Amino acid sequence: MEPDAKCTVVIVATLDTKGEEAAYLRDHVAAWGLETILVDPGILGQALVPADVSRYDVARAAGTTLEALLERGEKSYAIARQIDGLIAIVQDLLAQGRLHGIVSIGGGQGTSIGTAAMRALPVGIPKLMLSTVASGNFQFGPYVGTKDICMMHSITDVLGLNAISRPILRNAANAIAGMALRLEPEGRSTRPTVAITMLGITTPCVMRVKATLEGLGYDVVPFHANGTSGPAMEQLIEQGEFVGLVDLSTHEVIDQQHGGLAGAPNRMEVLTRVALPAVVSAGGSDYLLFESVEKAPEKYRDRARVVHNKQMTCFAPTPDEMVAAAREMIERLNRALGPAIVLLPAQGFSMQNKAGLPLYVPEGNRAVIDEFCTALRPEIPVVVADLHINDPDFAAMVAAALEGLCRGQAPRAIAARWQSAG
Repeated sequence: MEPDAKCTVVIVATLDTKGEEAAYLRDHVAAWGLETILVDPGILGQALVPADVSRYDVARAAGTTLEALLERGEKSYAIARQIDGLIAIVQDLLAQGRLHGIVSIGGGQGTSIGTAAMRALPVGIPKLMLSTVASGNFQFGPYVGTKDICMMHSITDVLGLNAISRPILRNAANAIAGMALRLEPEGRSTRPTVAITMLGITTPCVMRVKATLEGLGYDVVPFHANGTSGPAMEQLIEQGEFVGLVDLSTHEVIDQQHGGLAGAPNRMEVLTRVALPAVVSAGGSDYLLFESVEKAPEKYRDRARVVHNKQMTCFAPTPDEMVAAAREMIERLNRALGPAIVLLPAQGFSMQNKAGLPLYVPEGNRAVIDEFCTALRPEIPVVVADLHINDPDFAAMVAAALEGLCRGQAPRAIAARWQSAG
């Protein structure tokens, strides 16, 4: 996008304490020829520089007044309402075509405010948070959520301009300006788009499924089943982005049940709200993920395990734990609105769940298969293949099943071709 009056970056900062820095950031964004809109969602003190959208405007956008918020005397309530107003403002600016990027600066509170506005914007809109808490032991999940927010560490506190903060603020200005200037509308794909979930330990299968479906004319979008991408995928499903789903890697269900690093609440619930053709498997339902042996709950520490890296150690679940995860998946599948088929590889659900490898739990695999075969409603057939999930023939089955569902074939008719062969 060429710099003109229609290319605008929104800058969010509480101007009672971040006014000087916000003005510096604004001026360096404007130096690229971009329009800027400086928004102040603060509640206390006096703004140190004029805002284009004042804190009074933000409160009005939330259906109240700043005076009423201050009179109530509850800071947390006032901030929550200002966040409501800020979200309404940025969404309105986007609808008007006056938001092509957003940047915010702040500490813990400012980061909470700024990223709330960013999470309310669509994927693809440039979003940058320059934050004092973008490093260390802070968890970024509550700030980033399921959106494409860039978190940039401010190094210094955001309080005045100095030899360290100036170049960092300039970098932030240059980053958001560059993203906004290069922002181009992404038209909807002319090919039908399919979502697929993956993990490193199911990647060989996903790569083959992807190649096959792309050869058939589909656009395939992979999502890493790491506790965030699964929910992000499901939000996009609700927005109507996909014609089909291959939920191959459902690890987020079992991890959520045990407080693992990659847990995601309510995974697969989207199938009960959207009538989407779905091929489902149990990829990654054969391990629990914690940071390390020392940081895992004590009851898991003596189990078979694989150290993936310094931040991730995979522990073997018990058969009962695997069945509990299967039951949660089955409960949601039994309420699914669209056509679905379950494909299960009897020789293992992930790279390490294979004969001779540390996380091979054959009795757990068998128990999961039995649970699916007995507890799913008849309209959702279960095909059990005497294969490993990463075998080429299993990938071929997955791709063929999804293609059949998308073409309107009945799930039981699709399943019959393999069940009769077996």
